[in-house]
Amino acid sequence: MMGFLTSPRICGGPGALEQLGALDLHRVALVVDAALVGSLRLVRVRDQLASTEARVEEMPPIRAEPSLDVVIDLGRRFSAFGPDGIVAVGGGSTLDAAKGAWVSSVRPELDLAGLTPLSELGLRPRCRLVAVPTTAGSGSEANGLAQFHRSDGGAIVELSSRELEPDWALLDPYFLGTLPPAQMAASGVDALAHALEAIASDWANPFTDALAREAAGLLVRELPKGVRHPEELERAALLQSAAAMAGLAAGNAQAGVVHALAHALSATFPVAHARAVAPLLPPALEFNFSAAKERYAGLAGALGPGPVQSRTALGSRVRLFLEQVGAPRSLAEAGVAPSDLAARKGIVIERALASPSLVGNPRMPTAEELGAILAAATEGRELPPPASPRSAEPPDGPGPA
Repeated sequence: MMGFLTSPRICGGPGALEQLGALDLHRVALVVDAALVGSLRLVRVRDQLASTEARVEEMPPIRAEPSLDVVIDLGRRFSAFGPDGIVAVGGGSTLDAAKGAWVSSVRPELDLAGLTPLSELGLRPRCRLVAVPTTAGSGSEANGLAQFHRSDGGAIVELSSRELEPDWALLDPYFLGTLPPAQMAASGVDALAHALEAIASDWANPFTDALAREAAGLLVRELPKGVRHPEELERAALLQSAAAMAGLAAGNAQAGVVHALAHALSATFPVAHARAVAPLLPPALEFNFSAAKERYAGLAGALGPGPVQSRTALGSRVRLFLEQVGAPRSLAEAGVAPSDLAARKGIVIERALASPSLVGNPRMPTAEELGAILAAATEGRELPPPASPRSAEPPDGPGPA
């Protein structure tokens, strides 16, 4: 059975933030990224909300990679205020925190860590969510996914529910104007990973394929220039659109082994999720190639003029892209020391194997295969072809016409 696609209402382009004044909200809980504190961008958000008759309660700012305890505390603050609208302005961490606190405030009896995609939440009769992304990467503004760290250092809490999709996503490129190049690159590579994993997913359908291919093409063409010139609003708008499309694709088709390993790494080491994604992406694509060869072949035009019809060509193309945007090409560059990873590799693999991100991956990896992907990502090298009969692949060669 083909799946179905759900999406928030999306307004994009310069001035999109002005839609805040037309959403008929009366009690607004404002959740902002800590990086916005003291900025003109936050002043602009406040001014837009002040133009309405809504009562606005500003919540404590959210720092990157929030813990579950922070999310639950934010939910208590929501409950005490009683908003009919939540406006979340920030990167993926801020949007995810708002989603988790939304659930915690409306359904305080539920264990966030125990939620499944089938859990009935009943959020909208009480409150609606408006997402205003300030990066072009996580795609959280366009889907029902969220992730949080555990205070005890345990595995990442990964939420997936169509009820967690924002009601509105306001994609205003103004917010990307001062994004540091390294953050622009890391978030953009995360968006590319969403697109490429959605393309290969067993849950993909024609709608997610179209979104993922268009997102991948935009990111490959525009991100290298966007990293150098983040102030160019027209390009920033394209990157925001690409991130939202990739987020929509991954939210509906699911992610894959890249995100399973990235979540496991960021739970085990102090490395940001997006930085962990970059070096994992090429070897993960090489791992999946035998099972998704026909699907990847359709990316040839989107990823540039050269053909992408072998595992080597695909991995090389993405490594070149990482070099062009200045993203980490190895886990060592991303901040995970090889000796530290060697000491805790078993924990990372165990956490990755338990990740719901693997559900739609076209190949279910063994612990040994995850170890091989990690080893290749550690050094930024090609994943060796499999030697075991269990995972034997056909040799590289032309894909389908």
